[in-house]
Amino acid sequence: MTADANVLHHVGLIGRDLDAVIGQYEDLGFSFTPLTVPQIKLRPDGEPELIGAGNRTAVFTHNYLEVLAIVDPSRWAEVTPEQKGPYNLDRPLSRYEGLHVMHFGTDDIESVHERLVAEGVPTRGVHPYQRMVDTDEGPKPMRALAMGFPPEANPEALVQMAQHLTPERIFQERYQHHANGAVDVVEITVCGDDPQRYAALYAKYTGHDCTRAGDVWTVDLGLSRVRVVSPDALPALVPGAKLPAVPSLVNFTVAVTSLDTTRDLLADRDVPFDVAGDIVVVPASHGAGSAVSFTAA
Repeated sequence: MTADANVLHHVGLIGRDLDAVIGQYEDLGFSFTPLTVPQIKLRPDGEPELIGAGNRTAVFTHNYLEVLAIVDPSRWAEVTPEQKGPYNLDRPLSRYEGLHVMHFGTDDIESVHERLVAEGVPTRGVHPYQRMVDTDEGPKPMRALAMGFPPEANPEALVQMAQHLTPERIFQERYQHHANGAVDVVEITVCGDDPQRYAALYAKYTGHDCTRAGDVWTVDLGLSRVRVVSPDALPALVPGAKLPAVPSLVNFTVAVTSLDTTRDLLADRDVPFDVAGDIVVVPASHGAGSAVSFTAA
């Protein structure tokens, strides 16, 4: 197969209280960028517009962790669900607060789109996305292209393919310093009743193969990977994970420079964690609904 994606572009949490989620993750040793407000095209011939949502990100070497919330309810109410499209936070929030976003990263989203169309995979097409970000030269637009899929194809999450157009405005070195030593999101865990189906779908989206080891199906992207597991097998795979709905995203793993340093930081801050082999796992109760795993880079 042709490998069209080699990384988790980003993963994301959606909550009703942005500051509360950020506070929990700062306790885990993550640092976040200032608030930014996404803009998308609400009409085919229009310019990108604000939609009332806002986000902050923890930036790593190859990807980032996003925290999303509705920050302008009046503006949000003015935008129709159809206009919000894959950025409609109402649907995921109606299910639960927690880990909802899984985007695959590619350097050629148009080619991915062409391949998927040829293979008969429904998509929402390729659309521009932007938000203003702080840079050393003042606020500048971060631009990207994104391709979503119909909600019925991915009830487990907001799944998209994404391509950076201005990566230098995202991966600013000054934002890549985290007290826990985080350097990258290297894994995300999906839980559903038919793990093989989800793994096969992600394999098709990304151009990779899926493999099975025991109860776990894996799609290895190269720089990161996706694990899919059934509800019965989840407790053994991720201690402290919470299953808020079936299917759902339940856990992500961050590589850190020193696992000892991360463990000491969590202990000093009275954050509970389990040690499973060479993995440190913070339970979902202290990860805004998502279990958070740490592994040595």
